[in-house]
Amino acid sequence: MSLQLETLTNEYPIQTNDWYERYALTNPTLIPKPLDVPDDHIAYNPSAIWTTRNKSGESHDILYLRVEPDRSCPGTSHLGKSRVRPYSIDLMDLSKPPQPYYDAMELIGEDAALTTINRKIGGKVIDNVWLLSCVKVKPKINEPDHVETLHTEFYVGKNLNNLEYVASGPEWMKDIRIIQDADSDTKLHIYGRPQPKEYKDCGNITHTTINSIDALDSAMISNVPYIDEDLLRFGSGKWGGVNDIINMGGNRHILVAHRAWRTGTDGGGRHYEAVLYGHNTRERSIVDLGILATANMFPQGTVKADDAVDLSDVVFTGGGYNGTLQYTTFGVRDGSIGISGVQKH
Repeated sequence: MSLQLETLTNEYPIQTNDWYERYALTNPTLIPKPLDVPDDHIAYNPSAIWTTRNKSGESHDILYLRVEPDRSCPGTSHLGKSRVRPYSIDLMDLSKPPQPYYDAMELIGEDAALTTINRKIGGKVIDNVWLLSCVKVKPKINEPDHVETLHTEFYVGKNLNNLEYVASGPEWMKDIRIIQDADSDTKLHIYGRPQPKEYKDCGNITHTTINSIDALDSAMISNVPYIDEDLLRFGSGKWGGVNDIINMGGNRHILVAHRAWRTGTDGGGRHYEAVLYGHNTRERSIVDLGILATANMFPQGTVKADDAVDLSDVVFTGGGYNGTLQYTTFGVRDGSIGISGVQKH
């Protein structure tokens, strides 16, 4: 299936504040599971898509996927066994399965995020490098289906096949995202999502800046203030976080994010939706730009088998395309890979 941006079919406009432009999701589709993923495993929750060159100089559009044992496997827990694995995709023919991309590292972890930043080398040279992060989960020894702790790890390098570990985030914090400041050499914007262990259904968006990636550490991320405590206030029953950041210039970022809450009379279901927020970093203000995607916008696909929770109404946002919203990726129903065009209006 070819994803043609010129033709708006299956168009889902979102309501936006006039401060930003209006967008519409176009041709939301599911792409096949990679052929190297076994039948008893699932692949989902893609990263953003970035264009890179392999060792031979050939250009590829790549993304990372979360690959792990399906929870329907008897006696098998996915915790600690998930991998973030790089694949190349053909955006002009999404009926083709993603192909393993061997010129990039594979890591143990969940929910990869990929971007590029600047890094000062030797105190003088500004180098454009890859920044890859993923969530590391430690299961309980006697309860392998339950999480003992988790944290996010960050890796940096000129080449995706030779990344070095640079920092970890605080315990229990997922959805830490970073973007290069548009008007300085190495300044970075850091978005976090605190989630204290004693709170299950919570998570709001924090923001700060640091002078370089070398200043990143867990203590700094732990002390970052909320942009707006009322956006996803603790105790509201709603939670969410940032998945990718689009620099719009003029101190403005579009935050490609997710928002979620429990559903059903017993709270046994989950509703996750992809949303856009507008963040003015100078004014320290955030506006809700509307829903980008929900599960019912995509074809039926694989739903993660989980006896404890219904995940059929879940869309977990991935990211954009080379730092833009030309395409956006999604994890759909915690078992499938979604990609859509995003059209400006």
